[in-house]
Amino acid sequence: MGVESATGAASVALVDGAGLLAERHVRQPERSLEWLAPAICGLLQDVGLGPEAVEGVAVSVGPGSFTGLRVGIATAVGWARARQLPACGVPTLEALAAAVEAPTVGVVVDARRGEVAAALFQRCGERLVRVVEELVAAPHRVAEVFRKAGEALDGCVLVGDGLARWAEVFTGALPGACVADAVLWSPRAALVAWLGRQRLLEGGSQQLAHIQPWYSRTPAFSEVSGS
Repeated sequence: MGVESATGAASVALVDGAGLLAERHVRQPERSLEWLAPAICGLLQDVGLGPEAVEGVAVSVGPGSFTGLRVGIATAVGWARARQLPACGVPTLEALAAAVEAPTVGVVVDARRGEVAAALFQRCGERLVRVVEELVAAPHRVAEVFRKAGEALDGCVLVGDGLARWAEVFTGALPGACVADAVLWSPRAALVAWLGRQRLLEGGSQQLAHIQPWYSRTPAFSEVSGS
């Protein structure tokens, strides 16, 4: 089971080895607290399953909103603790990148205060490998990091709600890059669940107390870029 509430579009999903079983979502961030738990129960009813059918839990851990992440993680951890299930956190930027079928994926999320949270991924088979680790900085500085790291990479596609304001900054720095359809700019619980399932099958279960949010604030840019 996957839980996603890092942004204004909360969702829950069930997956198995064949793919997506069911998903529910809502675009009303102020309702996440009251919506998530009933949505999980409804999700199980949609596919005729009981709580005992859930074998693991994955939750989006950010970057994202303070309240949204707290609600999502508390819901997922509470579910896992009550049923003694393995659980893990999934970086929100990785879940966004997983939605895009491209050799290179640049994720750009609006972090407010004139900054973006971002990461650059390269697809290696079915896996996403970080070319640029998660960072938070002004868009033009992130775009320059992407440009330097992506010079030897092909087929870059950009995704994330930060592109609503700063798409031209990134396409200008990355000639040949294109912007994914806006429908892909919000993370989905289906992909959080799928990535989490892979982690859990590979022994990536975390202690529940260690599943903590990243709120998209970071140290100074020089600390994350190495400059």
